Amino acid sequence: CIVAAGGTLTTAYNNNTGGIIQALMALQTAIAGMGGGSALEIELTAAENLAIGDVVYIDSNGKLAKAIHNSTRDIATVAGIVMEAVTANATAKLAFSGKVDLTGWSGGNLTPGARYFLNGSGAISTAPASSSNQYVVIVGEALDANTIALNIDVPLLLK
Repeated sequence: CIVAAGGTLTTAYNNNTGGIIQALMALQTAIAGMGGGSALEIELTAAENLAIGDVVYIDSNGKLAKAIHNSTRDIATVAGIVMEAVTANATAKLAFSGKVDLTGWSGGNLTPGARYFLNGSGAISTAPASSSNQYVVIVGEALDANTIALNIDVPLLLK
């Protein structure tokens, strides 16, 4: 996606958090000043089977796993949304910004104008977490029945 955004891929990035940060910085430079609204994506290995629309975090092995709202802050920290179904240890496409087409999402149609939150294990819902010791995480807002504009926020712990 760095090349597609007009940048140049000049180095291989490590398959860890540091490599992800380097790739994202290169991508940010490549898209500086660019309008549009397409999803910005990166490819990472899936830690488990993932479906289109699953919200994920990056685990300690640098792999994508389903984010969970009632676990630890790290596991509730959403990195993005999966764009295509994949099996464990396969390469997954992760959208982390922009507009994402969720056609084929198992949750059905999105509600235009509604905000979506992390809810459950890798799921999104219009209902935010509401119990103590759960994290509220905004994922984005539905633009139409199949498109979500990602606006991922940090997890907020309910007391």
